[in-house]
Amino acid sequence: MTIGAEVWGEGPPVVALHGWTMRGRIWEPVARRLDATVHAPDLPGHGATTGYAPDIAGGVVLLGDYLAAHDLHDVTLVGWSLGALIGWAYLQGGSGRVARMVSLDMSPRPLPAPGWDFAMRGQSADKAAQGSARFLRDWPAAAQAIARSMVAQPETCTALPAAESLIRANDPAVMAAFWDSLTRADLRAAIARLPVPLLAIHGARSRIYPPQTADWLAATAPQGRALVLPGCGHSPNLEDPQAVADALSAFIRA
Repeated sequence: MTIGAEVWGEGPPVVALHGWTMRGRIWEPVARRLDATVHAPDLPGHGATTGYAPDIAGGVVLLGDYLAAHDLHDVTLVGWSLGALIGWAYLQGGSGRVARMVSLDMSPRPLPAPGWDFAMRGQSADKAAQGSARFLRDWPAAAQAIARSMVAQPETCTALPAAESLIRANDPAVMAAFWDSLTRADLRAAIARLPVPLLAIHGARSRIYPPQTADWLAATAPQGRALVLPGCGHSPNLEDPQAVADALSAFIRA
């Protein structure tokens, strides 16, 4: 097994988990603005990581292995989108080496359910399954659509071309497998049992999840708080890295 990773800076440890179809290096704009040592591993099936199953369970194993291999303690765990699901799933086993967690624009249950108002916009189980088939049929077109959905203003977001290039470089079969794992997840009960403080950051203009998801997370976690960033979509770390870095720094100090 191999874990590809980027590491920046000096200071208290931050482990940042990227979103589906991305890479660890996507965190650089935030990492460069933090007084911390930021570790950004490539998740299973992404980048230089090999040997881990391309699903949430594989991501949990990878995270545990990475924390142990680098002997990290008092970690601030940051998860964007898929990375947040992996972080929440990891913490079901106890806090271990993690002291606090930040989630970026993610819901613990991506698909709709009765009484659940915080699923992906316009999504259903049938549409999710059709998405997997579409990825296998025409990955370049899917990559473009995925990239544009990530931000509030795709026409003006300077980070978008590089993000789309990362998406296109992935193996569509592996991405489809991880998509299936992501869309099957339901970690709502895990949020109520989180053993560490949680800061839920969401984009006010997210095309993926309603920003009110942040309030649900903050109210449900035993030690939760919410922050909605104006002007941001699903990728606040790309759209306003300074605001995300400032929020992380304040949360670490608190």
